[in-house]
Amino acid sequence: MKLRIFAVLGLATAVLSACIATTKERYMEDGYYLLSGAEISELVSDRTVEGLYGSGAGSFVEYYAPDGRISTKEPSTQGYIGTWEVDGDLLCFTYPTGTGSFPKCVEMAVKKGHYVQFRTSGPAYGKLGAKLTKVTPGNVKNLPLE
Repeated sequence: MKLRIFAVLGLATAVLSACIATTKERYMEDGYYLLSGAEISELVSDRTVEGLYGSGAGSFVEYYAPDGRISTKEPSTQGYIGTWEVDGDLLCFTYPTGTGSFPKCVEMAVKKGHYVQFRTSGPAYGKLGAKLTKVTPGNVKNLPLE
């Protein structure tokens, strides 16, 4: 009887663990792989990036200037101007206006040309930050940098 109880508990633990896997873990199991810092820099530097927030809160357009400045525009805001950098294998943003003056970092992953970002801290750790829908060379949306 005790053996059966332990077997049931073991199975329940395995099922529960599978249910609480982070979004990142599910993407990794589906064949996505994390980008290195060099790959992130190559992907975003001097590019306009368009995407959808993972929370379903809407869309965004960002321009990553090669000098480390970033301009972000969302349909519902005036936009934000800040800085971007690659720290190890993380893409980090600092926006001195609008969203706070501390860096926020994400991991980036890819599968067959589809790019996603994962949150790296706090209660949102491992959750989908954004899906990139288009990456275009240059500042094609003429986003302001000042």
